[in-house]
Amino acid sequence: MTRITNIRPAAWRELEQAVADILRECGMSVQQGVRIALPRGSVDLDVLAEETVDGIGTRTVCECKNWKKPVPREKVHAFRTVMEETGANRGYIISANGFQKGAMEAAASTNVELLTYDQFQERYFSKWIDRRCRDIEAAIGNFNVYYEPLGRPGYHALAHDDERAAYDAVWERYAFAGIMLMHFSPFLRMIGNAPPLPPLPFDVSQLDAQGLTVPDEVRQARGYRELLALLEHYARIGLEELRAVNPLTRGQTADTIIGELDAPMPPHRL
Repeated sequence: MTRITNIRPAAWRELEQAVADILRECGMSVQQGVRIALPRGSVDLDVLAEETVDGIGTRTVCECKNWKKPVPREKVHAFRTVMEETGANRGYIISANGFQKGAMEAAASTNVELLTYDQFQERYFSKWIDRRCRDIEAAIGNFNVYYEPLGRPGYHALAHDDERAAYDAVWERYAFAGIMLMHFSPFLRMIGNAPPLPPLPFDVSQLDAQGLTVPDEVRQARGYRELLALLEHYARIGLEELRAVNPLTRGQTADTIIGELDAPMPPHRL
């Protein structure tokens, strides 16, 4: 089973927050603990997620049950009424400890799905990973360009060995993030040519063999959310430091750097 995160919610509020975060990271507009007016009063929803795709709006309602016992039939019947009166397209009851047989029967052939938290993660994993990879690409700017095989941006314009040594040191410091992020390229995923996602924890033996430093927190990450958050963090810092040693971008603020200045050109020496 492919999970987004390896962190387990310990309480109901944590489960609600975790579900909301996943849907939010999928690009949906999410509200928590929202009160919705119904024809016969109002109802409080744990999570309400909405999105518009190709001009078509959809509404998803989630009810989170971090109970010590399986969810019974009557909770499903009540939730079906909520679904009908809120006009939701899809509803999930997410339970930490499963469902009674009667609950499963009550949800059959309806737009209500009964899922454990692990099953919920698996259901949304593909949507989540595609969006998360695109968001990271947008957030880290041209960091990945520094680790593509066309040459290091600005390296050809370095004036002397001290500058080259300083550039090399920064490049090597963040090489682990540049190489690992290649496995999560949104461009490969868009053209249907993406390799299978690496299993976690990430096998860094090849990086070790190259003498590259990999932070312990990256080595130990057991969830894709945690790993990608760390890689994004290091890539943001790395891009700033790489631009500081790139003579074409050195001394400029991020908002004044045009993309072409990060573009690689054939270096005079490697």
